[in-house]
Parts: sequence; structure tokens; C-alpha cells
Amino acid sequence: MNARSRQRGITLVVITLAMTALLAMAGLALDIGRLVGDKARLQATVDAAALTAAKVIDTTGSIGAATAAANNLFTNNAALQRDLAASGGAVTVDFSNTIAPFAPGTGPPLYVRVSATGFNIAATFSAVLGFNQFDLAASAMAGPSPTLGNACNLAPMMVCGTAPTGAAPVYGYSVGQITALQLSPGTSPTNLAPGYFLQQASGGNTQAQDFAGGYAACSTVGNTDPAQTSAAPAPVAQGLDTRFNEYLSGDVNGASYPPDAITIQPAGANRLNCTDPTCATVVTGGGAVVTNASQYPNYSYEGMYLPNLQAGNYANPPAVVDRRVLAVPVGDCTGAAPGNNNVPVLGLACMFVLQDVDPTTGQVFAEVLPSCEVNGNPGPVPNNGPGPYSIQLYHVTGSTQS
Repeated sequence: MNARSRQRGITLVVITLAMTALLAMAGLALDIGRLVGDKARLQATVDAAALTAAKVIDTTGSIGAATAAANNLFTNNAALQRDLAASGGAVTVDFSNTIAPFAPGTGPPLYVRVSATGFNIAATFSAVLGFNQFDLAASAMAGPSPTLGNACNLAPMMVCGTAPTGAAPVYGYSVGQITALQLSPGTSPTNLAPGYFLQQASGGNTQAQDFAGGYAACSTVGNTDPAQTSAAPAPVAQGLDTRFNEYLSGDVNGASYPPDAITIQPAGANRLNCTDPTCATVVTGGGAVVTNASQYPNYSYEGMYLPNLQAGNYANPPAVVDRRVLAVPVGDCTGAAPGNNNVPVLGLACMFVLQDVDPTTGQVFAEVLPSCEVNGNPGPVPNNGPGPYSIQLYHVTGSTQS
């Protein structure tokens, strides 16, 4: 063999090795790109599962229902992703009362962590380099946010309140207190003390649509809200009563404003009413004075509503859990008189509507709750209330996967 033939042979070997290396590198790049996409899809699926479980545990308090919701969502979403569907793996769902540290098994459960491990993605082109599979994992944690400093899906009401105290931590109200939010027409007091309310100025909707849940304006702690002291009984009833599956006006319907999942309410002698023009005393039709939820266990949030949710005794969609829970701004009504006012917002509070509204009297009765979920922006200081919050994702401490 002459020198030229030997050179051609060596060149062929070099080209072959170079092409193999180039193909291997290209294959590895393709697999890495695919792996990055699969990792993003796995993380998104875990995030969605954690948020879903957090919402279920928040509304029902049931670890079993929340775990099933997380697993079902993960399984259904992963089935739509070819690599994830074929990769095996395991999903674990844990619950904790605290977020830092996250302590599995502590209660009552507020936060949820979903972890996905052992998802093996088979290699394709990079197998020539000895990479047979890639291992993926992801985790996510979700739960209630700090108390909101701004909220948007509010009821168009403003409750007059004071600075929180130990006995009345919800801006002058105690948790479980039963109070009137709406008085009969013409009974607005000259001095707007805690326990009365201001109706926020209506936007583009009809009043019935606003009270049904279509009120679009937001309220921010520290700002002032435009408000007025009169509300016609009929549109208040037409809006709020949609929560009880009662539709009294063509302006509202079940498709746009679905009922609550639980519509149990007092009837006959158990219904609440007022015995004086300022509604300082709330009584049942039988004459019993009712000041707090413990005196009204068959219809209160803790005594009736939450146990039914936890037991699964509620209507299926399109009914909506917690439609009877209203987030309302709390105003400093000092010096405010009947009519239109710009009232400083002290904070945001949560109320559970106890019964439907009589369109003649327009009286609205509610129980004060410690907290509730709404849409809005969390405040700057982490805490658990009082007031509304949102369900959000949190970083998993010590994890590079969340």
C-alpha cells in the first residue's frame, strides 16, 4: 500500500470518528432539549396538583379529598405528555399546619406539598454515549397567602369597624359573631357605628348583578372607598339570593351566577330578624336572641356548612363552594353621615350569609369568619389573618426543583 492510500484510509477513519462525535453531540443536544421540556411539563403538572389540593383542603378540610384531587389531576395531566406517561415514577402528597418549617402530619392542615420522583425518561440519540435514561423529579408547595391588602371579587358592601382588639380581632367584630349587614330601608342610623354597613357605589352592572358577584371594583387597605348608605331591598335580594339557588330577576341567572354548593338555611321560626330599627339585637322568629354561631349551630358556618363540606354532602358543579362567603371592606365610619361618603378602608373581612334576603325588608344577616379565599394581592407581612387570602405556590425550602 502506498503512502497516498494510507493517507486516504486515515482520513476516512478521522472523518468517521468526527461524524460519530458530531452525531452523538447533536443527539445529546436533542435529548437535553427534550429533557428540559419534560422537566418544565413535570413541574407545571406538580404545581397544578399542589394548587388543586390546597384549594380542596382549604374548602373542605379533608386530607383524603385533597390527596385524591392532587393525584387525579397529576395522573390526567401526565397522561397527556408522552414521556411522562411512559416514565413510571411516584407522587406523594403531604400536609402541614406550617410552611416554614413544613412539618408533615401536623394539623389542622393548611399547606400541601406534592413531590414527584423516579420519572425515568428514556434516552434516544444520546444512547450512543452511554446515556440510557434521564431521571426527573419535581416538587411544589401551596397554601393560603398572607392576608390580602387588596381584593377585587368583593360584595358591594362596606362594614363599619374599628381597630382590632383582643376581644374583637376582626376590626371590632369577634369571630362567629352574627350581625346584620343590611338594614331595612329608611333605618340607617345618624351615627354609623360598628355593626352597620355602607354600600359601595355601583359600577357598570345592575345592582342585582353586583350583589350576585359581578362587582368589579377593588378595595385596598389604607385607601378610601366611595360609599353610600342606601340600598334598595329588591336588587340586594335578587343578587345575594342567587347563592341560595333563587333567581328573582332576569338580570341574573345560574349560568353566570351559580348557587352555592350548600343552600341549607333557616326556615319559619328559626329565621333571623331584627326587633329594633337599628338592628342592635338579632333574634329568631321564635324570639330567641342570637349573637354568635354557637347559638345557631344548625345554620352556622362551623356547625352546618363546614361539616357538610367535609362529609361531601354538597351539590356538584355548576354549584360553587363558598359562594355564601363574602369578602367585604371594613371602613372607619367615624364622622360619616347617611348619603355618599369617601370612607377610609381599615381592612378586609369575611362574612358568611346565613339566610336568603327578603326582598321587602332587605335585611342581610351574616356570621363573621376569621378568613376566606378571594382574588387579590397579599399584604407585605406574612400572617394568617384575620381577613381574606388567596391560594398560592410557595418555594419548597432546600429544593432546587420548585
